[in-house]
Amino acid sequence: MFLTSLDLAVNVALPDITSNLGTDLRTVQWIIVLYVGSSTSLQLGLGSAADVYGLRRFYIIGLAAYALAVLLIGLAPNLPIVLALRVTQAIGNGLIVASAPALITAIFPSEERGRALGLMSAIATLGMITATLGGGVLVDAFGWRSIFLARVPLTLITIVLALLILVEYRPEVRQRFDLRGAALAAGGLACLVLFLTLGGRIGWLSPVVLVLGLGAAAALTLLLRLERIVQHPVLDPGMLTHPLLAPVITASFLMFMSTFVNLFILPFYVSEVLGVDARSLGFLLMLTPVIAGSVAPIGGWLSDRMPPAYLTTTALVISAAAMLSFTSLTSESSVGDVALRMAAGGIGMGVFQAANATLIMGAVPRDRLGTGGALISLSMSMGIVTSVALMGGVFDGRLALHEASASNGIEAFVLAFRDTYTVAAILGALAVAVSFSYWPHVLRWRNRRASAGSEN
Repeated sequence: MFLTSLDLAVNVALPDITSNLGTDLRTVQWIIVLYVGSSTSLQLGLGSAADVYGLRRFYIIGLAAYALAVLLIGLAPNLPIVLALRVTQAIGNGLIVASAPALITAIFPSEERGRALGLMSAIATLGMITATLGGGVLVDAFGWRSIFLARVPLTLITIVLALLILVEYRPEVRQRFDLRGAALAAGGLACLVLFLTLGGRIGWLSPVVLVLGLGAAAALTLLLRLERIVQHPVLDPGMLTHPLLAPVITASFLMFMSTFVNLFILPFYVSEVLGVDARSLGFLLMLTPVIAGSVAPIGGWLSDRMPPAYLTTTALVISAAAMLSFTSLTSESSVGDVALRMAAGGIGMGVFQAANATLIMGAVPRDRLGTGGALISLSMSMGIVTSVALMGGVFDGRLALHEASASNGIEAFVLAFRDTYTVAAILGALAVAVSFSYWPHVLRWRNRRASAGSEN
């Protein structure tokens, strides 16, 4: 999980990649789009395959694919090869992020699961911090290829440890892998990610965007219909109506859609309105993951001692309140004002990630742990992609509106900024409302799990 989080360093390296490979900013951004799109679209299929063929096996295959990809990307002579290899890296990443929480759930007893998943979240956050701080240092000293090559020895060490330590976890009766469902899920989610990504860039009424939207709707609708008659579907339709899983995943999607504005809108406010330098901006952006990583193990520990559903709601309330507090910022606000809000958001994020993972992995059947891990990652990924597309559109639209009436550009920017965070706070409030819906099911669910455990 630390390794997969290190890919955040690619954002730091984009300018160097652009100049070194002789491309432009719009083209080089496909390095990120292809990776996020491929990883997101393949997660359900890869998680289901891990359930069928073995969590340990697919975890190690994912590590091997990741190691090979980052090695070859670091040696690639041109951008087309880099882009192709990013898809290979995304496959490895998808296997890792689906298998890792599944393995943790299989290894640790239920009374320790929250603490273990909380530690997993903290280590993943540590990878993001390392990528933010170390990525720029490596790029300045050795060039963009170093952020990929530096991951090769770490990945090889992880493979060796996995081979030596982990044992295989898979159902006693092997099910048949639903290849058709996996293909439909991959195609539908890929079209959906590209629809959201391109819609915000070239216009929602563009023929290409409309075709992608229709393709996503058709593929995902067909998937839901066909999965009802498959013995071991990639996406069990029952999971979509599960009294815990459905609202938990929805709340996670809304939460990440709400909070991700801090990474693509807040930097412009801090730099252009407050006039803060790049070093201070880096500190502010690092504040949330640092606090989230510190709080996540505590959230996991608490999840083992009280219903995690109550913790997710508490965390969502903190997060929504933090988003709402951003609406009070003005052109006269200080860096400290922003830092306090980022810190509050980090507390909400850390507690939520640990408790949410505990809820999801505790609710999925024992033979669906890989799918559960994929759902954790998928809800986050789709929330982020949707946030960039829709919340970015909200900001652009409000900015154009305020520019027509504001006395200057700074005033228009602040007004648009506050409007966007109002929408983010509303999304956070919706996540809170959704989280309340599964409270009545928590005790019944825990009692059923306890009864099943005592019978075994």
